[in-house]
Amino acid sequence: MNLIYPNAREAVWPAILDAIANGQSLSSILRREGMPSYSWAKLQLRSDPELRKQYDQALEDRGDRLAEELIELAFTKLPDDLDGRAQSAWTASKLRPKVYGERIDVSVTNTQISITSALEMAEKRVIDILPKEVNTDK
Repeated sequence: MNLIYPNAREAVWPAILDAIANGQSLSSILRREGMPSYSWAKLQLRSDPELRKQYDQALEDRGDRLAEELIELAFTKLPDDLDGRAQSAWTASKLRPKVYGERIDVSVTNTQISITSALEMAEKRVIDILPKEVNTDK
């Protein structure tokens, strides 16, 4: 129970989460009069898994909203010196990399390893570095 903001979970967080989902940053929201401090909010997020889940969802919603706004801007006439579509795509990929970011495939397709061959190579390396007194094969 927080003594400074005893009902913050019920009273303050819904407004914070709604504002984040609508495009605002946590910092800007908490600078408003009557809002708790940034450090208090971060402590609440670290100590309440359900609140953190709701916060993460609000961040995703903000990313989606901003990406939609950027898409709308992409079809708006911009000054000739700006490449709006490229800038919008880049920004969306940074806001929601799992959804709008580049996908890099690093899967391995050949997983066959010859244990016998690997052991033979390792044995050869050991034989090559052993002193001649120990290495009787030479």
